[in-house]
Amino acid sequence: MKIPSQNSPQVITSVSQAQTRPKKGAPDTEKSTRKSTNSSSSTQHRICHWFASVGIEQATAGYAAYSSQQVAQFNRLREQKRITNLQRIMAIALSVSTGEQHQERIDPDWFHSFIMMAENIYSPAMQELWGKIFAVEVQRPGSFSLRSLETLTKLTQRDAKLFSKACLVACRRNHDPAPIIITGYHQQSGLLSVLFTAATAQTQLSHFGLSYSDILALGSMKLLYATEIETGLLNKDTPFTLRFAQHSVTVQPKANRLLMSYYKFTAVGSELSRLLPKPDSEGFTQHLAQVFSPHFDMS
Repeated sequence: MKIPSQNSPQVITSVSQAQTRPKKGAPDTEKSTRKSTNSSSSTQHRICHWFASVGIEQATAGYAAYSSQQVAQFNRLREQKRITNLQRIMAIALSVSTGEQHQERIDPDWFHSFIMMAENIYSPAMQELWGKIFAVEVQRPGSFSLRSLETLTKLTQRDAKLFSKACLVACRRNHDPAPIIITGYHQQSGLLSVLFTAATAQTQLSHFGLSYSDILALGSMKLLYATEIETGLLNKDTPFTLRFAQHSVTVQPKANRLLMSYYKFTAVGSELSRLLPKPDSEGFTQHLAQVFSPHFDMS
C-alpha cells in the first residue's frame, strides 16, 4: 500500500495561501497609475489650452481641412494678438523716461523692423524690455542696433533671467564701455618660478548663480565672447578702476607680472545690459576683494 507523503498537505496549503494572499504593493501600483493618468491628463489640457488660444482645436476624426471661415478666424486671432502685443509695448514705452531729449528722428527702417519683431513678443517680462528699448531709442536714436533686436527676439524669459545674473557680477574696467566678468588672476612665470609657486586665484561665480555652463550658454546667445580673455601685464605702480552698477573699486597690484582673466560682453550684450535694473553688486565685490587681497590692494 502506498503511504501518502506527510509533506503533501503542507505544499497544498502553502500554494492555496499564496493564491488567496493579496499581493503586496498592489495599492501603490494603482496610486501610481492614477497619478500618471492625472499627470497625462493635465499635460494634455495645457497643450489644448495653448493651441486653443490661437484658434486651433483638437481634430476629432482625422485631419479634416479647415473651412475658409475657420482659417479667417485663425488669422484674425493671430493678428489681434500681435496688435495687443504692440499696444502693451507702446504703453510701457510711454511710461519710461530717460531724462534726455534729442531732436534727431529715429531711422524709419529701424522703426518698421522693430514693429515686425516686437509684434511677436508675448511674454510680459520681454515686452517690458522691448518697451524700454523703444523709449530709449526715441530719445537717443542709434542706441540699439538691429542686430541687438534680432538677438533679443531669440531670447526667452529664462534667458533674460540668466543674463541678469551675468550683469550682477559684471563691471567695467576704467572707461571701457564693454562690461566684463572677472574670473581670477595669475602671475606670469619668471626666472624664480622654479623656486616659488606662481600666484593664482579664481573667483567663485557659481556662488552667485552663474555656472560655467551658463557662461557657455550666454556665449551661444552672442551676449558674451565665449573665450576667456587676459589683460596685459599689470603694472604695480598703476592702479585701475572697476566700475560696478552702483559703486566703483580701485585696484592696485602689489607685484609685477600679474594678469587678470575675464569674460567680455559683446557689443550686443553691452547694449542690452543697459536695459536691466542696476543691481547691487556689493556681495560680489566683497568676494572679489577676498580673492584678490593677497596680491592686490582694493579700496
